[in-house]
Amino acid sequence: MSELRQDRATGAFVIIAPQRRRRPTDSAARGRGADNLPPFEPSCPFCPGHEAELPGIIAEAAADGSPGWSVRVVPNKFPALLPANSAPSVHPRHHARAGRGLHEVVIESPWHNADLAAMTTADRRVVVAMYRRRCAALLGQAWIETVVLFRNHGTSSGATLAHPHAQIIALDLVPPRLTAISEAGLNYFRKEGRCATCDELEVELAQRERIVDQNAHFLATVPYAAEHPFELWLVPKRHHASFTEAGDAELQDFSDLLGRSLQRIEAALQHPSYNFVIDSAPKSEIAAPHLHWRLRIVPETVTWGGFELGTGLPINPSIPEDDAAVLRAVAFERESAP
Repeated sequence: MSELRQDRATGAFVIIAPQRRRRPTDSAARGRGADNLPPFEPSCPFCPGHEAELPGIIAEAAADGSPGWSVRVVPNKFPALLPANSAPSVHPRHHARAGRGLHEVVIESPWHNADLAAMTTADRRVVVAMYRRRCAALLGQAWIETVVLFRNHGTSSGATLAHPHAQIIALDLVPPRLTAISEAGLNYFRKEGRCATCDELEVELAQRERIVDQNAHFLATVPYAAEHPFELWLVPKRHHASFTEAGDAELQDFSDLLGRSLQRIEAALQHPSYNFVIDSAPKSEIAAPHLHWRLRIVPETVTWGGFELGTGLPINPSIPEDDAAVLRAVAFERESAP
Protein backbone atom coordinates (compact mmCIF):
# COMPACT_ATOMS: atom_id res chain seq x y z
CA MET A 1 0.00 0.00 0.00
CA SER A 2 0.99 3.61 -0.50
CA GLU A 3 -0.77 6.71 0.80
CA LEU A 4 -0.47 10.45 0.45
CA ARG A 5 -1.31 11.87 3.86
CA GLN A 6 -1.91 15.57 4.34
CA ASP A 7 -0.77 17.71 7.25
CA ARG A 8 -3.83 19.74 8.18
CA ALA A 9 -1.74 22.61 9.58
CA THR A 10 0.45 23.17 6.51
CA GLY A 11 -1.51 21.52 3.71
CA ALA A 12 1.60 19.57 2.71
CA PHE A 13 1.41 15.92 1.65
CA VAL A 14 3.79 13.15 2.67
CA ILE A 15 4.11 9.72 1.04
CA ILE A 16 3.59 6.80 3.42
CA ALA A 17 5.16 3.73 1.78
CA PRO A 18 5.84 0.90 4.26
CA GLN A 19 6.85 -1.45 1.44
CA ARG A 20 10.08 0.54 1.13
CA ARG A 21 11.29 -1.03 4.39
CA ARG A 22 11.88 -4.29 2.52
CA ARG A 23 14.51 -2.82 0.18
CA PRO A 24 17.76 -4.83 -0.02
CA THR A 25 21.03 -3.22 1.06
CA ASP A 26 24.65 -4.05 0.44
CA SER A 27 27.65 -3.26 2.62
CA ALA A 28 29.56 -1.95 -0.39
CA ALA A 29 27.24 1.04 -0.52
CA ARG A 30 29.04 2.26 2.58
CA GLY A 31 32.41 2.39 0.79
CA ARG A 32 34.02 5.52 -0.61
CA GLY A 33 33.22 4.81 -4.20
CA ALA A 34 33.65 2.47 -7.15
CA ASP A 35 37.37 1.98 -6.41
CA ASN A 36 36.62 -0.68 -3.78
CA LEU A 37 33.96 -2.56 -5.73
CA PRO A 38 34.19 -5.62 -7.99
CA PRO A 39 32.84 -5.47 -11.55
CA PHE A 40 30.30 -8.14 -10.61
CA GLU A 41 28.65 -8.68 -7.24
CA PRO A 42 26.88 -12.06 -6.80
CA SER A 43 24.32 -10.65 -4.37
CA CYS A 44 23.42 -7.56 -6.43
CA PRO A 45 20.04 -7.77 -8.21
CA PHE A 46 21.16 -5.20 -10.82
CA CYS A 47 24.17 -7.20 -12.03
CA PRO A 48 23.79 -9.34 -15.20
CA GLY A 49 22.45 -12.84 -14.66
CA HIS A 50 20.01 -11.76 -11.95
CA GLU A 51 17.13 -11.01 -14.29
CA ALA A 52 14.87 -13.42 -12.39
CA GLU A 53 15.13 -11.09 -9.38
CA LEU A 54 13.84 -8.11 -11.35
CA PRO A 55 10.11 -7.35 -11.53
CA GLY A 56 10.48 -6.80 -15.29
CA ILE A 57 12.49 -4.91 -17.91
CA ILE A 58 10.95 -1.72 -19.30
CA ALA A 59 13.67 -0.54 -21.67
CA GLU A 60 17.27 -1.24 -22.62
CA ALA A 61 20.05 0.38 -24.61
CA ALA A 62 21.70 -2.35 -26.67
CA ALA A 63 25.47 -2.84 -26.63
CA ASP A 64 27.93 -5.06 -28.47
CA GLY A 65 29.32 -8.00 -26.56
CA SER A 66 28.18 -9.56 -23.32
CA PRO A 67 25.78 -8.94 -21.63
CA GLY A 68 24.25 -7.17 -24.66
CA TRP A 69 23.05 -4.01 -22.91
CA SER A 70 24.63 -0.85 -21.52
CA VAL A 71 21.65 0.76 -19.74
CA ARG A 72 18.54 -0.96 -18.45
CA VAL A 73 15.31 0.40 -16.96
CA VAL A 74 13.24 -1.73 -14.57
CA PRO A 75 10.26 -1.15 -12.30
CA ASN A 76 11.30 -0.42 -8.72
CA LYS A 77 10.64 -3.62 -6.79
CA PHE A 78 9.79 -1.58 -3.69
CA PRO A 79 8.00 1.44 -5.17
CA ALA A 80 7.12 4.58 -3.26
CA LEU A 81 3.94 4.86 -5.35
CA LEU A 82 1.81 2.33 -7.22
CA PRO A 83 -0.19 2.74 -10.46
CA ALA A 84 -3.23 1.04 -8.97
CA ASN A 85 -3.68 1.53 -5.28
CA SER A 86 -6.33 0.62 -2.78
CA ALA A 87 -8.32 3.25 -0.95
CA PRO A 88 -6.36 4.93 1.84
CA SER A 89 -6.88 3.92 5.43
CA VAL A 90 -9.56 5.90 7.24
CA HIS A 91 -8.49 8.20 10.05
CA PRO A 92 -11.26 10.46 11.39
CA ARG A 93 -10.60 14.15 10.77
CA HIS A 94 -7.47 13.45 8.70
CA HIS A 95 -7.14 13.61 4.93
CA ALA A 96 -5.37 11.00 2.83
CA ARG A 97 -5.54 9.84 -0.75
CA ALA A 98 -4.29 6.79 -2.59
CA GLY A 99 -0.62 7.09 -3.46
CA ARG A 100 -0.83 6.65 -7.24
CA GLY A 101 2.26 6.87 -9.38
CA LEU A 102 5.06 4.98 -11.11
CA HIS A 103 8.56 4.27 -9.84
CA GLU A 104 11.38 3.15 -12.15
CA VAL A 105 15.09 2.43 -11.74
CA VAL A 106 17.64 3.33 -14.43
CA ILE A 107 20.49 0.82 -14.10
CA GLU A 108 23.28 2.89 -15.62
CA SER A 109 25.72 0.09 -16.41
CA PRO A 110 25.97 -3.72 -16.28
CA TRP A 111 29.14 -3.31 -14.21
CA HIS A 112 28.81 -3.07 -10.44
CA ASN A 113 31.87 -0.85 -10.10
CA ALA A 114 30.99 1.62 -12.86
CA ASP A 115 30.58 5.23 -11.77
CA LEU A 116 28.68 7.93 -13.62
CA ALA A 117 31.48 10.42 -13.05
CA ALA A 118 34.16 8.07 -14.41
CA MET A 119 32.28 6.68 -17.43
CA THR A 120 33.46 7.43 -20.93
CA THR A 121 31.79 10.33 -22.68
CA ALA A 122 29.98 7.92 -25.00
CA ASP A 123 28.66 5.70 -22.20
CA ARG A 124 27.47 8.63 -20.12
CA ARG A 125 25.63 10.08 -23.11
CA VAL A 126 23.73 6.82 -23.51
CA VAL A 127 22.71 6.98 -19.84
CA VAL A 128 21.50 10.58 -20.11
CA ALA A 129 19.63 9.81 -23.34
CA MET A 130 17.79 7.07 -21.43
CA TYR A 131 16.97 9.58 -18.68
CA ARG A 132 15.23 11.78 -21.23
CA ARG A 133 13.57 8.85 -23.01
CA ARG A 134 11.96 7.51 -19.84
CA CYS A 135 10.98 10.93 -18.47
CA ALA A 136 9.23 11.72 -21.75
CA ALA A 137 7.48 8.34 -21.83
CA LEU A 138 6.19 8.70 -18.28
CA LEU A 139 5.11 12.30 -18.75
CA GLY A 140 3.25 11.18 -21.87
CA GLN A 141 0.89 9.02 -19.82
CA ALA A 142 -2.48 10.72 -19.53
CA TRP A 143 -2.80 10.45 -15.76
CA ILE A 144 0.75 11.54 -14.89
CA GLU A 145 1.33 15.22 -14.06
CA THR A 146 4.93 15.37 -12.80
CA VAL A 147 8.08 13.32 -13.36
CA VAL A 148 11.06 13.60 -10.99
CA LEU A 149 14.43 12.05 -11.85
CA PHE A 150 16.97 11.75 -9.04
CA ARG A 151 20.17 9.98 -8.11
CA ASN A 152 21.39 8.96 -4.64
CA HIS A 153 25.11 8.20 -4.45
CA GLY A 154 26.68 6.90 -1.25
CA THR A 155 25.20 5.70 2.01
CA SER A 156 24.41 9.06 3.60
CA SER A 157 22.54 10.03 0.42
CA GLY A 158 19.91 7.34 1.00
CA ALA A 159 21.35 4.85 -1.50
CA THR A 160 20.89 1.22 -0.46
CA LEU A 161 22.70 -0.44 -3.40
CA ALA A 162 26.13 0.52 -4.71
CA HIS A 163 25.41 -0.53 -8.31
CA PRO A 164 25.21 2.69 -10.38
CA HIS A 165 21.59 3.70 -10.83
CA ALA A 166 19.17 6.61 -10.87
CA GLN A 167 15.45 6.61 -10.14
CA ILE A 168 12.38 8.20 -11.67
CA ILE A 169 9.10 8.75 -9.84
CA ALA A 170 6.03 9.87 -11.76
CA LEU A 171 3.14 11.39 -9.82
CA ASP A 172 -0.45 12.35 -10.55
CA LEU A 173 0.04 15.69 -8.76
CA VAL A 174 2.54 18.56 -8.54
CA PRO A 175 4.77 18.23 -5.42
CA PRO A 176 5.16 21.19 -3.05
CA ARG A 177 8.69 22.24 -4.08
CA LEU A 178 7.77 22.44 -7.76
CA THR A 179 4.60 24.34 -6.86
CA ALA A 180 6.69 26.84 -4.89
CA ILE A 181 9.18 27.21 -7.78
CA SER A 182 6.31 27.84 -10.18
CA GLU A 183 4.63 30.41 -7.95
CA ALA A 184 7.88 32.32 -7.37
CA GLY A 185 8.71 32.23 -11.08
CA LEU A 186 5.25 33.42 -12.06
CA ASN A 187 5.38 36.32 -9.60
CA TYR A 188 8.75 37.41 -11.03
CA PHE A 189 7.51 37.07 -14.61
CA ARG A 190 4.44 39.19 -13.91
CA LYS A 191 6.61 41.89 -12.39
CA GLU A 192 9.59 41.86 -14.77
CA GLY A 193 8.19 40.26 -17.92
CA ARG A 194 11.09 37.81 -17.99
CA CYS A 195 12.11 34.41 -16.67
CA ALA A 196 13.91 34.76 -13.34
CA THR A 197 16.41 32.03 -14.23
CA CYS A 198 17.25 33.68 -17.56
CA ASP A 199 17.94 36.92 -15.69
CA GLU A 200 20.06 35.03 -13.15
CA LEU A 201 22.11 33.48 -15.96
CA GLU A 202 22.84 36.96 -17.31
CA VAL A 203 24.06 38.06 -13.89
CA GLU A 204 26.25 34.99 -13.47
CA LEU A 205 27.81 35.39 -16.92
CA ALA A 206 28.51 39.06 -16.21
CA GLN A 207 29.97 38.58 -12.71
CA ARG A 208 31.64 35.16 -13.22
CA GLU A 209 32.16 34.75 -9.47
CA ARG A 210 30.09 31.60 -9.10
CA ILE A 211 30.50 29.99 -12.54
CA VAL A 212 32.38 26.71 -12.29
CA ASP A 213 32.21 25.46 -15.88
CA GLN A 214 30.22 25.88 -19.08
CA ASN A 215 29.88 24.76 -22.67
CA ALA A 216 27.80 25.87 -25.64
CA HIS A 217 24.43 24.96 -24.14
CA PHE A 218 24.85 24.74 -20.34
CA LEU A 219 26.23 26.60 -17.36
CA ALA A 220 27.48 24.94 -14.15
CA THR A 221 27.25 27.40 -11.27
CA VAL A 222 27.11 27.51 -7.50
CA PRO A 223 23.83 29.40 -6.93
CA TYR A 224 23.96 32.83 -5.30
CA ALA A 225 21.67 31.65 -2.48
CA ALA A 226 22.98 28.08 -2.21
CA GLU A 227 21.25 26.08 0.54
CA HIS A 228 24.16 23.65 0.92
CA PRO A 229 27.97 23.83 0.72
CA PHE A 230 29.24 23.09 -2.78
CA GLU A 231 25.72 22.86 -4.20
CA LEU A 232 26.07 22.96 -7.97
CA TRP A 233 23.40 23.70 -10.59
CA LEU A 234 23.48 22.77 -14.27
CA VAL A 235 21.23 25.19 -16.14
CA PRO A 236 20.43 25.28 -19.87
CA LYS A 237 21.32 28.58 -21.53
CA ARG A 238 18.27 28.30 -23.79
CA HIS A 239 14.99 29.00 -22.05
CA HIS A 240 12.81 25.91 -21.79
CA ALA A 241 10.79 24.55 -18.91
CA SER A 242 11.14 20.78 -19.26
CA PHE A 243 14.10 18.43 -19.36
CA THR A 244 12.16 16.37 -21.90
CA GLU A 245 12.33 19.31 -24.35
CA ALA A 246 16.14 19.33 -24.51
CA GLY A 247 17.44 18.77 -28.05
CA ASP A 248 20.02 16.14 -28.95
CA ALA A 249 22.96 18.57 -29.08
CA GLU A 250 21.84 20.10 -25.78
CA LEU A 251 21.56 16.67 -24.21
CA GLN A 252 25.11 15.79 -25.21
CA ASP A 253 26.43 19.03 -23.71
CA PHE A 254 24.39 18.38 -20.58
CA SER A 255 25.84 14.89 -20.25
CA ASP A 256 29.41 16.12 -20.72
CA LEU A 257 29.03 18.95 -18.20
CA LEU A 258 27.36 16.60 -15.72
CA GLY A 259 30.34 14.25 -15.91
CA ARG A 260 32.85 17.05 -15.36
CA SER A 261 30.79 18.51 -12.51
CA LEU A 262 30.65 15.18 -10.67
CA GLN A 263 34.39 14.73 -11.20
CA ARG A 264 35.03 18.17 -9.69
CA ILE A 265 32.88 17.43 -6.64
CA GLU A 266 34.47 14.02 -6.07
CA ALA A 267 37.99 15.45 -6.34
CA ALA A 268 37.37 18.53 -4.22
CA LEU A 269 35.45 16.74 -1.46
CA GLN A 270 37.17 13.33 -1.55
CA HIS A 271 34.33 11.24 -2.96
CA PRO A 272 31.37 12.48 -0.90
CA SER A 273 27.89 11.04 -0.91
CA TYR A 274 25.63 13.23 -3.00
CA ASN A 275 22.15 13.57 -4.41
CA PHE A 276 21.12 15.11 -7.67
CA VAL A 277 17.64 15.90 -8.90
CA ILE A 278 16.17 17.45 -12.02
CA ASP A 279 13.67 20.25 -11.40
CA SER A 280 11.48 20.02 -14.50
CA ALA A 281 8.08 21.54 -15.23
CA PRO A 282 4.91 19.51 -14.66
CA LYS A 283 2.87 18.61 -17.72
CA SER A 284 0.43 21.50 -17.30
CA GLU A 285 3.32 24.02 -17.41
CA ILE A 286 5.63 22.44 -19.96
CA ALA A 287 5.50 25.58 -22.15
CA ALA A 288 5.46 28.06 -19.25
CA PRO A 289 7.47 31.25 -19.93
CA HIS A 290 8.32 31.58 -16.23
CA LEU A 291 9.84 28.11 -15.69
CA HIS A 292 13.38 27.02 -16.57
CA TRP A 293 14.53 23.47 -15.79
CA ARG A 294 17.78 22.67 -14.01
CA LEU A 295 19.72 19.86 -12.35
CA ARG A 296 20.82 20.37 -8.74
CA ILE A 297 23.79 18.42 -7.31
CA VAL A 298 23.92 18.49 -3.51
CA PRO A 299 26.95 16.89 -1.81
CA GLU A 300 26.25 15.50 1.67
CA THR A 301 28.51 17.75 3.73
CA VAL A 302 26.24 19.04 6.52
CA THR A 303 23.25 17.75 8.49
CA TRP A 304 20.27 19.97 9.20
CA GLY A 305 19.82 20.86 12.86
CA GLY A 306 16.85 21.92 14.94
CA PHE A 307 16.61 25.45 13.53
CA GLU A 308 16.48 24.23 9.94
CA LEU A 309 13.94 21.54 10.80
CA GLY A 310 11.84 24.04 12.74
CA THR A 311 11.87 26.82 10.17
CA GLY A 312 12.67 25.27 6.79
CA LEU A 313 15.33 28.02 6.55
CA PRO A 314 18.72 26.49 5.70
CA ILE A 315 21.93 27.75 7.28
CA ASN A 316 24.81 27.34 4.82
CA PRO A 317 28.18 27.56 6.60
CA SER A 318 29.96 27.93 3.26
CA ILE A 319 30.38 30.99 0.98
CA PRO A 320 29.09 30.19 -2.55
CA GLU A 321 31.79 32.26 -4.25
CA ASP A 322 34.53 30.40 -2.34
CA ASP A 323 32.96 27.02 -3.17
CA ALA A 324 32.89 27.94 -6.85
CA ALA A 325 36.57 28.87 -6.75
CA VAL A 326 37.46 25.52 -5.16
CA LEU A 327 35.53 23.57 -7.80
CA ARG A 328 36.99 25.64 -10.66
CA ALA A 329 40.50 24.89 -9.42
CA VAL A 330 40.05 21.11 -9.73
CA ALA A 331 42.33 19.74 -12.42
CA PHE A 332 41.30 16.56 -14.18
CA GLU A 333 41.84 14.85 -17.49
CA ARG A 334 38.97 15.68 -19.78
CA GLU A 335 38.03 13.04 -22.29
CA SER A 336 37.39 14.30 -25.77
CA ALA A 337 33.95 13.66 -27.14
CA PRO A 338 33.83 11.14 -30.00
